[in-house]
Amino acid sequence: MREGTSGFWIEQNDVSLSIGYEDYKVSEFGGANFEKTYYFNKENTKKLKDALSKKYKGTLEEMIEEAFTLNFNEPIFWDFCKEHEIEYTYSTWTSWD
Repeated sequence: MREGTSGFWIEQNDVSLSIGYEDYKVSEFGGANFEKTYYFNKENTKKLKDALSKKYKGTLEEMIEEAFTLNFNEPIFWDFCKEHEIEYTYSTWTSWD
């Protein structure tokens, strides 16, 4: 169960995009903080933007929030990427305060 979340963040440059979030005091991880970041190459960044812009308006950040919520609903995100054949890699990290 997520106790708290930082919301999501995005980082983008000319060749890639990353979307990440951090949850605080996750019971499944013994109360640790959990961070996950998704990485998209240039081709899949374009696919994501194009797919989002068919249904949502605004900046990339606004469209991501509208589509996947401020707390970044992963199952919705996974289904969206599968439906639009968008590929990504990811990394995770945990820490205890």
